[in-house]
Amino acid sequence: MNRLMRIQAVFLKEPCERSALFRYGFLGLVLLLFVLHASYTGPHYLRGLIVPTMLLLNHLAYQFRWPVPMAFVLRLTAWIWVVVGVGLLIWGS
Repeated sequence: MNRLMRIQAVFLKEPCERSALFRYGFLGLVLLLFVLHASYTGPHYLRGLIVPTMLLLNHLAYQFRWPVPMAFVLRLTAWIWVVVGVGLLIWGS
């Protein structure tokens, strides 16, 4: 039962109260990373989108308030993408 409570805490806990400047400023920074990587057309340009995608999903999932089902889906997607992204970065080179 204790393990279930920890899993629920990870996926359903309310986001920390941060200022709107932090939430939207960091969101702007992540989107700027996407724009910078989109303009790069080198041989491994898709690998450059892995980290900004991880940052974006985690930031959206944990810094903004969403309805409970949407928050759960966003957080689950963010964790899955972290695992996939790390795997791509380590073994995809």
